[in-house]
Amino acid sequence: MDFERLLKQFKKRRTSDIGKSSESTADRYISHVRSWKDWLSTERSKTIWEAETSDLRMFAEDLIYDGMAASTVAQRVSGISKFYQDCAKMADRFEDMPDVPANPYDGFDKEDKEMLRGDTKKQKSLEESDGDKYPYLEPEEVKQLIKNVPPPRLRNELIIRLMFDCGFRRGELTHSKVDQVDESDNTIRIPPRKSEGRTVGFREDTGLLLDRWLNHGGRESATYADESEYIFPTNDSEHISGVHLNQMVKKAAKKAGIQEVSATYSNGQKQHKVTPHILRHSFAMDKLEKVDVTTLQKLMGHTDLETTMIYVNMSDEAAKEESKQFTDF
Repeated sequence: MDFERLLKQFKKRRTSDIGKSSESTADRYISHVRSWKDWLSTERSKTIWEAETSDLRMFAEDLIYDGMAASTVAQRVSGISKFYQDCAKMADRFEDMPDVPANPYDGFDKEDKEMLRGDTKKQKSLEESDGDKYPYLEPEEVKQLIKNVPPPRLRNELIIRLMFDCGFRRGELTHSKVDQVDESDNTIRIPPRKSEGRTVGFREDTGLLLDRWLNHGGRESATYADESEYIFPTNDSEHISGVHLNQMVKKAAKKAGIQEVSATYSNGQKQHKVTPHILRHSFAMDKLEKVDVTTLQKLMGHTDLETTMIYVNMSDEAAKEESKQFTDF
């Protein structure tokens, strides 16, 4: 059964006497499932039928880190969970149903569910240790990250520089294409995703690295370069994966001595502070010193100004704490 037909059957079940959902609620569920499917492909290189609990946990964390309210994230997770529940029940009705995996939500533990209520040990520990809603790196720490990237150094240094210079979401960077780059004025166009598209500039030294990568043999060394339109092809695929980005940044952070474990789940899985997404937060905090909040909103690709204001409030708190150090009576 193709995916679109499956979604129609899902909606039919949801709006029947079995599911008892309204048309609008069922449509929202379908929208959530589509977003989930796209995220899995972009960030995890997986199909919707390969998803596991760890994927859904990371999906929820990404949304929360990007400023979405926990209650809204909980609604998305609920819609995704209902999709897997219904697919499992429809499996006996349709011979061409795919093999339905265990519902990823069934593996959520107490801490995961607290996260969806906006009350997480992880969030509290970050607030207590850093005073920040979002963790971020100072420019000097970003430099340490760059110095300690694993090979291939040119590619990985360029990736970190672009993420810090431009405020990329992880999926935006992995899917960035060569024709989106304007080397003449050091800018890159980021197409629409969850918000309007935007054009962001990068530093001159980043531009020099990008020139080496695109025009002087760096990119050509990747096996898939000839058949890829993406900036960062690899030896295994047309573009680098979100998983690969995670691994690279975590290795660099560990070697630089700036990695921390921010939470440990009941299954033993650790959540690290320094991930690719922290570079987006670091971009925002760095840019706040140079642009006004509405400009930052455009650079971040935020739909709501309220999301951008989180960084302003963080900056105000940081300034307040710093000023205490110079108080002398």
